[in-house]
Amino acid sequence: MSSKKISHDDDHLDFKKLEEEVQTAVVNDERYWRENDAKIRAVEQRVPTYDDFRELVLAAHLKPLEKEDKMNNIKNFTQIWNQPATLFPKSNIPDNIQNENEAKSDQVTVNSGQEFAQHWKRYCKTHKEKKAFLLSVGASKLQSIFKVEIAGGLLGEFIECLYTFEDHEAHLVASCLESLSKSQRFSLSKTFLNKCELELCTLLLDKLMEKQNKTDDIQCMDKLKMLRNIYC
Repeated sequence: MSSKKISHDDDHLDFKKLEEEVQTAVVNDERYWRENDAKIRAVEQRVPTYDDFRELVLAAHLKPLEKEDKMNNIKNFTQIWNQPATLFPKSNIPDNIQNENEAKSDQVTVNSGQEFAQHWKRYCKTHKEKKAFLLSVGASKLQSIFKVEIAGGLLGEFIECLYTFEDHEAHLVASCLESLSKSQRFSLSKTFLNKCELELCTLLLDKLMEKQNKTDDIQCMDKLKMLRNIYC
């Protein structure tokens, strides 16, 4: 029985395309680490608001001017320097779409983790929309939905959006955090938080405790201290 040798002479490898793919991967990787470093710096600097945190991360790709850069025409130069603020506005989603998504989040009823994840991915694009959805679902329902585990890295996303809470939402945010902490595999979910998310979690609890200090609700303060020990 004769066997025919397989020849690879006709095989064609597109080296140019391969090089482009590798270059793209390198650029994306460098951008990821720059933004990750910026997140860590923002947390270490304890920036006052989430918008400040976001702008610092978005500006991670900017480089300082070299000494040889000529600035002779600086007086006539009208370009906007803070380009990330224009290229990446606080929200590039039209207001009518945001309002529509928030309305859908207020009206939706979810009874399972799958239903929650579907709505979260489809309609919750901004931190405002995510926070509105979480608070509309409520602490009790969240505890039921995530009774076993908080899958897919959602815990980190929850922390990021809840950090943007307003003063009148503090009690609701604390209740949501308490319910999520009762998930059977909460410790496992917590291990998937990166350094930035863990630090942001600490800032979130500190922010809640700072707001609570202005009241005389000792019971609520004790609950926040307990949550800080669990999350941080």
